[in-house]
Amino acid sequence: MASVGGNHYERAFESWLKDNGIQYLLVDQQKRTAFSKSKIKSFDFLFYTPDRRAYLAEVKGRKFEGKTFTAFGSLQNWVTTDDIKGLENWVKIFGNRYEGLFVFVYNLENIDVDSDGREIYEYLNRRYVFMAVAVSDYKKGATVRSKKWKTVHLSAEHYKNCTIKPDEMICRKVKL
Repeated sequence: MASVGGNHYERAFESWLKDNGIQYLLVDQQKRTAFSKSKIKSFDFLFYTPDRRAYLAEVKGRKFEGKTFTAFGSLQNWVTTDDIKGLENWVKIFGNRYEGLFVFVYNLENIDVDSDGREIYEYLNRRYVFMAVAVSDYKKGATVRSKKWKTVHLSAEHYKNCTIKPDEMICRKVKL
């Protein structure tokens, strides 16, 4: 099944879900207004891991021009306060079985990148690294990045401590 709309970050993550046999639903970009009549900011994917955990995922695409992930300082991880509120509201609507998740998709601009043990996923002649953070963990460490744009971000240390490699998330037997 071909992707419906979305940017290359979302399409790469969708391809990764397919390649890993993960059941998912993609929120059609063109139907988001109908899906979210209540004006709650929508999410990108609903997916289920093999151990039957359920996630509502918001994909955040970022370009990575650095050489290493080890310090985490150069990894942009900002989101808007509406992103956080939206995921939290959808979790309430769907129920406690679902976990809100930010999936940061880094498009690697350099050929030689130390991904700190993270899988580099190739999709349509681009290279990506996926990192996930539960919205609850994100909210605990979020600090204001821009009041004007209503954005927040995580310190490098907090981001490193709460980030989950998607391949580890699939294999986990405990809830995030």
